[in-house]
Amino acid sequence: MTAKRLTLRYVATYIAAFAIISWLFNFIPSEVVEALTAQTSAWALSLIGHAVDWSQSSGITTLTLFGQDTVTVSIIRECTALNVLGVMAGLILPLRASWAKRLKGISLAGLLLFALNIPRIALTVYLTAYDTWPFTLVAERTLETFHYPISFAFGIIGTAITVLAVSRWATPELSETLLGIMDGLAGSVKKGETEPHRGNEADINSEK
Repeated sequence: MTAKRLTLRYVATYIAAFAIISWLFNFIPSEVVEALTAQTSAWALSLIGHAVDWSQSSGITTLTLFGQDTVTVSIIRECTALNVLGVMAGLILPLRASWAKRLKGISLAGLLLFALNIPRIALTVYLTAYDTWPFTLVAERTLETFHYPISFAFGIIGTAITVLAVSRWATPELSETLLGIMDGLAGSVKKGETEPHRGNEADINSEK
């Protein structure tokens, strides 16, 4: 796939829109998604034979696994993948694409992020309850011992899968735009190294 040729003005507008949309997602209420995340995680754990429960009271959502140790975790906004969906919405909505494509892209991103988030939560709770190797090599283990590396891995892999899937099956303009921005930035750096005395260009790339 070739990189899309973009003007500097479009890139600046795109980045500004991305920042605003991602920020606005912080104000979307998350209680319903928290409950759905806890309920689905409990269901996933119960499918493999574990005793598990979830509850929501006074805006606080919890998930409890009765394993080797009983582990109760709070399902907060950051556990629901809403923030990552906000990032995806920020990447998709400013694109030069039809509204049908953009809405399809956001819908697919939401489904994928939710589906990928459930095993992340289930695995974190399971490993904490059963204290499995190789985490047993870490002294003074807590929930965060399991949470940070698992969330980091799922965050990178899940976001990459989502971007690729949306670009392939819903909104191809996403990959074209991201490649165009990276290509333009790489070109600007290269020009700066080879032509140090040349003035700033008006465009990241010349627009066709």
